[in-house]
Amino acid sequence: MHGVILLAAGSGKRMGSEIADKVLEKIGGSTPFQMSIRAFANSKEISKFTIVFRDFKQKKKLHKEVDSISELLSGREVIFCKGGNRRCDSVWNGLMSLPNSCEFAHIHDCARPLIRPSTIQSLVTVVEEMKPVALARPVTNTIRKDLSGFNNNDQIRETETLCREELWEMETPQSSPKSWLVEGYQKAKNLNIEITDDMHALELVSKKILLMDPGYPNPKITHKQDLSIIQLLSEL
Repeated sequence: MHGVILLAAGSGKRMGSEIADKVLEKIGGSTPFQMSIRAFANSKEISKFTIVFRDFKQKKKLHKEVDSISELLSGREVIFCKGGNRRCDSVWNGLMSLPNSCEFAHIHDCARPLIRPSTIQSLVTVVEEMKPVALARPVTNTIRKDLSGFNNNDQIRETETLCREELWEMETPQSSPKSWLVEGYQKAKNLNIEITDDMHALELVSKKILLMDPGYPNPKITHKQDLSIIQLLSEL
């Protein structure tokens, strides 16, 4: 059985004060949250939905979004779960809320609303072979590592060029047998490691992963201007 953890609890600090909640901003006749949950609802294998919310005011709004597509979700369980202070805390709470019957978990940031049902189906097929898989794409820009430290305000810096052929930019969804994610996140908690990417948790328990390039734009809404980009891409 497959379950999805839809992360909607992020603070969105980089959006600015004009945007109250980036996952509930209007994009056409929808919202990033609704676009995300619709994509997973269109995959018949996803039977459990955990929605991780920020606060109870947001939960009420998310509930209305879910009610608006209740026919699409008919017969499937929807669970609301309060998030934590950090993304890793929210993922942990979401994992704990999924029932034991869920063998596979898919974790998705609702700030990536362009995810397609066909891609989710591909992830389902791969993870059922006990292969953890995450959406990602090869880095195309040159990446430099600053060896001087973030607090160095000098104009001249000591840097190191990283080999871009070895670098991938991570996206979501990220999918795995649920028990492996629980084990990895538990180890991260024990070691006091903050996880920002779910595949990192699997690395901590020595699991190899697959990286899947979706083959289409799957950007994350981080800044205000990203909403316009999502709007444009959603119309293509």
